[in-house]
Amino acid sequence: MTAGAISKKNRSGSLDLLRIIAVIAVFLGHYADSFNYVYKIVPENLKYSPFVRYSTAALTIFFMVSSYVITMTSLKRNIQDFVIIRLARIYPLFWVSCVVAFLISRFYSAHSYLPIVSFKTFLMNTTMMPTVFGFELLNPVFHTLVIELCFYLFVLFILIFKGWNKILTIITIFLSLFILGQFFQVTKDAYFIFTPFIAGMLFYFINTNKFTQWKVYTLAAINFCFALKGSIFLAEDIDRYYKIPHSANPWIMAVIMAVIYISFLLIALRKINIPGYPFLKKLGEITYPFFLFHIFFLGIYWYFRNTIQADLLLWGLLIFIGFVCWGLNVLIEKPLSKLMSIILVWLFNLLRKKEIPEKSESLTHQF
Repeated sequence: MTAGAISKKNRSGSLDLLRIIAVIAVFLGHYADSFNYVYKIVPENLKYSPFVRYSTAALTIFFMVSSYVITMTSLKRNIQDFVIIRLARIYPLFWVSCVVAFLISRFYSAHSYLPIVSFKTFLMNTTMMPTVFGFELLNPVFHTLVIELCFYLFVLFILIFKGWNKILTIITIFLSLFILGQFFQVTKDAYFIFTPFIAGMLFYFINTNKFTQWKVYTLAAINFCFALKGSIFLAEDIDRYYKIPHSANPWIMAVIMAVIYISFLLIALRKINIPGYPFLKKLGEITYPFFLFHIFFLGIYWYFRNTIQADLLLWGLLIFIGFVCWGLNVLIEKPLSKLMSIILVWLFNLLRKKEIPEKSESLTHQF
């Protein structure tokens, strides 16, 4: 495999549009609500709170798109290709964001809303799984990346054991555990974490007519029911966050979840088929840096809170962060990802060359 082998194929404009909607929802959820609600940075923008407090559902979009795309690109790939592409895609820019978070919290802690952590905690965060080892997160948005990484490990497991032909059986087992969970205690996070990843895989199978379709649709319907149950838990989480009963309507959250799933189904069935326009492609490409870095601008939000009109500050900051993330994508993310892919290809080739002589020597000793 060469570095050129990991170049991106034609992107779906529909999926890029979903990414863009999701990242804007996350931004508004933090800047017009969430952190703004706790710290009252710009109280005027809390008028958006009744709407954007449901932005937690946007994480479902990220997980579903990720699952859909990774399933699509992994079915015909070997283990080496998958590892190189995934690691080169998510880690380089993530490491940069870890460095920025570590420095901001130390040199501008007053209004960064980031924890000041030890260097050891910083190093553990670079694994993307600090909470697994008992360390706190540098950035509150990093918790979703742990979930994403777990899905990567699941797909890697499928590739190692050549389990794609048995994937419907594996999904059936997961959903059976959910059914059993109706009689036993199952963590509420399980509904929110697993259902979008299962949905993304099943929607890709619908798109490609892979596997027996009635089985795929049946599993998708069962998974959707559990996703609706997960939406109720999301609404309850919002109530706990505000410490106000019924601050979020579970029916509204369920409707939002249904709209997300129906939209994705229409995309899978090609009823919604937006071409991959260059503008959408570029906006889709900056969603990952936007997600990683948008929290770092809370200090700017605070600094101009009394000098710039609230709505202008909110939407202007959204556009400003978008341009910054475009620069991050072009000047940092792509070059570092390419460099890391080259290094990983070299390492894999080096390990392969070492493995061959060892096997040859072992065969010689047998004779």
